[in-house]
Amino acid sequence: MFSLTGPVSTSAHPHWLRTVQIVSLTQVAILIGFNFSFPFLPLFIQELGVHDRAELALWTGISVGSGGIAMALISPIWGLLADRLGRKAMLVRSVAAGSIVLAIQAAASSVWQLVAVRVLQGAFTGTQTAGAMLLAGVVPTQRTGFALGLLNTAVQVGNLIGPVLGGFVVVAIGLRSSFIVGGALLAVCAVVTVLLVEDAPRPARESLPTGSGEIVRDLFRPFAWPGLRGVLIVSGVLQIVSSGTAAMLAIYVQDLARPEWLSTELAVGLSLTLGALAAAATMPWLGVWADRNDPRTLLVASLGILAISLVPQVLFPTALVFLPLRLGVGLGLAGATSAISVLTRMGAPVGAEGRAFGTLAAVQNMGWGVGPLVGSAIAAFAGVGVLYLAGAVVLFGLLVAAGLSRSWFAAPALEPDGGLVTT
Repeated sequence: MFSLTGPVSTSAHPHWLRTVQIVSLTQVAILIGFNFSFPFLPLFIQELGVHDRAELALWTGISVGSGGIAMALISPIWGLLADRLGRKAMLVRSVAAGSIVLAIQAAASSVWQLVAVRVLQGAFTGTQTAGAMLLAGVVPTQRTGFALGLLNTAVQVGNLIGPVLGGFVVVAIGLRSSFIVGGALLAVCAVVTVLLVEDAPRPARESLPTGSGEIVRDLFRPFAWPGLRGVLIVSGVLQIVSSGTAAMLAIYVQDLARPEWLSTELAVGLSLTLGALAAAATMPWLGVWADRNDPRTLLVASLGILAISLVPQVLFPTALVFLPLRLGVGLGLAGATSAISVLTRMGAPVGAEGRAFGTLAAVQNMGWGVGPLVGSAIAAFAGVGVLYLAGAVVLFGLLVAAGLSRSWFAAPALEPDGGLVTT
């Protein structure tokens, strides 16, 4: 009988499963709160006075990309601090900061102020990465896929509920008020994290590097770990494609042929919801599959599914074709995310999981920052359809590169109980 939990290591943190459950449940609420604003940023930018289509695309890319670049630059520092000062503290910091930033965003009166707030959000939040850092330190190694798969499922459930719920809230009380509601939800999650989440064990202080030079080297050391090279390359390129296409989604949906009952806000919410639905439904199983098999195979297959799903979205510019194809995008992202999570844990030395996931977050968020800038430029000069087609071509190339460079990932070996250990 296939089990979602599988065998449990006796060396695990005694309350690791409860910690996984609490962190995952709060992530659902956190992502709902963030999705009260993110999917509707182009509409908010229009409310701030930007109406020209090309200018709107560029400002959307800047507002999304600036936050991603800020998060990329600061993530390795948060990862280092997580290993040294405690991972729970980093999780509380990220959730509380998200609450404050969402409230500030509601007060923005110009597009430049919005960009500044997005930079602050990128620099001080990163709740999913902070949660992954904590869980990587408490779960048994052979349950990495299950635990991080559950965390990623929680994120997708938040992405599933948030845009649709956010669409209704925006219609009911307006964009600015919906941001305040999202911030209040994150504040509650911060309190729950403080009261209920247990921290991961930290390495002995005497085992940590000292001196400013050694600390700086320690900050960048994960880039040199052989088992992490492929993960960082694939993650960065994948994030560029994902964020570049996602940031233009609201603009693309505005131009799709659709029934009269399907408003732009509802179509945007449904497109994100369908992708999140596919990801949420499959991530727990894909995470366990990656625990028991070679996650590199799952990564290559998922990249193929993503690339194949993007092409028809360009060829058939109608909402009734576009929306179902988002299920394929969700499935591909679920598989890639599950594989990357397991491969990151496998490529990190024991006790250095915070730095590994912090470095992964830096690369992903640099992609998240660069993607919208590149995507908005392509969309402004060639159209959003060309952007989606270019994304599919890049993903096919990434698939080939990942398949031919399997030695750049940590190679798994099966334990007698069916779990994985790093070789």
